[in-house]
Amino acid sequence: MEAGVRPVNTTRLRPPPPLIPAPPVKPRRLLSTNASHYILWALALLVIVGPVVPVVAASLWSTPLYASGGHFTWDNFHALVTDGAWWTAVGNSVLFAALNTAGSIVVGVACAVLLTRTDIPGRRTLTTLLLVPIALPGLVLIIGWAAMWTPAGFANSWLETNTFLGMPVSLYSIPGMAMVGMTVASPTVFLLCRGTLLSIDPALEDAARTLGAGPLRSLLSVSLPLMRPAITNAALLVFALSMEVLGLPLILGFSNKISLISTYLYDHWTNDAQQGLVSAGAVFLLVTVSALLVLRNRLVGDTARFTTTTGKPTAVRVLELGRVRWLLGGVLALFLTLFVIVPLAGVVLAAFTSILSPFIPPWSVLTLDNFSAVFDNSLYTDSIVNSLLIASVGGALTTLVIAVLSVIAHRSRFRFRGSLQQGMLWPRMMPALVTGMAFFWSFALLDRSGAIRASLWGIGIAFAVRSLALGYSAFYPALAGIGADLDHAARTSGASWWAAMRTVVLRLVAPAMGASFVLLFVVMLNDAEPAVFLVTDETPVLGLTMLQLAATSIGGSVAALGVIQMVITLVVLGAGRALLGVRPRA
Repeated sequence: MEAGVRPVNTTRLRPPPPLIPAPPVKPRRLLSTNASHYILWALALLVIVGPVVPVVAASLWSTPLYASGGHFTWDNFHALVTDGAWWTAVGNSVLFAALNTAGSIVVGVACAVLLTRTDIPGRRTLTTLLLVPIALPGLVLIIGWAAMWTPAGFANSWLETNTFLGMPVSLYSIPGMAMVGMTVASPTVFLLCRGTLLSIDPALEDAARTLGAGPLRSLLSVSLPLMRPAITNAALLVFALSMEVLGLPLILGFSNKISLISTYLYDHWTNDAQQGLVSAGAVFLLVTVSALLVLRNRLVGDTARFTTTTGKPTAVRVLELGRVRWLLGGVLALFLTLFVIVPLAGVVLAAFTSILSPFIPPWSVLTLDNFSAVFDNSLYTDSIVNSLLIASVGGALTTLVIAVLSVIAHRSRFRFRGSLQQGMLWPRMMPALVTGMAFFWSFALLDRSGAIRASLWGIGIAFAVRSLALGYSAFYPALAGIGADLDHAARTSGASWWAAMRTVVLRLVAPAMGASFVLLFVVMLNDAEPAVFLVTDETPVLGLTMLQLAATSIGGSVAALGVIQMVITLVVLGAGRALLGVRPRA
C-alpha cells in the first residue's frame, strides 16, 4: 500500500429489514354465527308456533288464563260436544266446504283445460277476468254479491221484474254461500291445474292419437289423469280453507241464522264471552284443518311418478274445437260476467249512488255522499290509517324477517334448519281465527298490562305470522335460484357468514324481497279474522270494520269502504307489477 493513500471501505450497507404488518385485529363479535342462528331459531319458533300452546291451555282450564285461580278440567270440551248448536255448525261447515270444493274443482279444471289447451276465443281476456278475485279483497266481492244477487239485490230484482229469469239459488242458504265461495276459490284451482297442463309433453297425446284416439279423447284420457295430483292438492286446500272462512257466513248466513264453525266461535266469544268453550272449538278447528293439509301432502305424495317431461318438451299444442269454440267462449264469458263483473259493478254502484234500486236509474241518484260519510267518520278513517300502517311497516319488517330466516334455513349448516323451514310453513295450517286467539292468550299471559294487545303492534304481529307462509313462498324460489358458489367465494375471501349473506345473497334477491313485500302489503291490508280477538276501540282495522258493518247491512258507506280498499289494492299491485313484475298468484 502506498504511503498517504487511505484504504477504501468496501462494507456494503444492508437495507433495513422490511416491516411485517401486524395481523389485522378482527372486531370482536358479541355472538358467534352459530349462537346467533340458535337465538333466531328459538325466537322464530316461539313467535310462530308457541302461541298455540296458550290456546290449548285455555281449553283445558276452568277460568280464563288472565284470571287467578282455576284448575285443569275437561268441562270446556264436554260443554262443546254436548251442545247441539255446535254439531249443527259442524254439519253446516262440512256441507258448505263440500259444495264449495266440488263447484270450484269443476269450474277451475274446466277453465284450465279450455283456456290452456283449446283455441277458445279471447283466452287472455277470459283468464284475466277469472283471476280478478285473487287480486281483489274477498270481502269486496262478497259485498258485491250481496248488493246484486240477493233476493232484494239490484240485478236479481231487475231480472225478476223485466224477464222470467232470476237467481235460482238464494244466497242466504248454504248452496248460495258455496256458489259465492266458488267464485273466490276456483281461480286457485285454475292456477294449480294450469301449471300441470303446461308441463305435460304433447308427445304423450300424439302417442294416443297414433292408436286411433281423437284430439278430445286424447286430452281427456291422457292429460286429465296426469292432473290428479294438482286436483287432489287443490281439492283438499279449498276444503280446508272453507272450514275456517268467516266473512261469507257472517254476511250471508246471519240473516237466515245459518251457523258455521267460524261464526259459532265468533258469536260465543263476542256475545256470550265463553272463552274456554271457544278455545276448545278453536283446538278442534286447528286439528281438523291441520289434518286435512297433512292428508293433502300424503295423498299427493311422490309427484315423481307423474313426471312427463325429462328433456325440453315441444310447445303446448292447442286443440282446435271448430265452431263449438264460440259457444264455449260465450258460456264462459257469460259465467264470468255474472259471477265477477256484475258483483264488482254492484260495489261501485252502491258506493256512488244514494240508493241502489232497479226502479230508479242509477245515473239519476249519483252522489259522493257515501265517501264523505267515510272520511267524516273517525272510525272509518282510523281503520284506513291503521291498516295502511300495519301493511307498510308490518309488511317491511315481515319481509326482512323472512329473508333472514330463509338464508338460515337454506344457506347455512345450522343443525335445526329443517325445523325452521317447516316452521315458516306452519301458519298455512293455522286457521286465521285460531291465529288471533293464540296471540290474544299469549299477550294475556306475557303482558298483564295489556299494552301490546291494545296497540297496533299486537295486531301487526298476528297479521305478520298469519302472512308468513305466503311471503316465504314468494321469496324462496328466488333464493333457491342463487348458486351457493357465490357466497362460498365470499367466505373464502375472508367474509363472515353474515357478511356473505348481506353483501352477496340478499343483494341478489332484493327484487324477490320487493315482490314479497307487495304481496304481504296487500294481504295485511285486507286481513280481518285475526283481529277479531285483538282489536280495541282505539285500534280498528279496515278489514274487520268492513266485516262487522257488512254483517248488519250492505249500505253505501260499506260499499265506499270497499271501493277504497279495492283501489288501494289495485294501485299497490299495479305498482308492484310495473316495478318488480309482481303478479297475483295462489
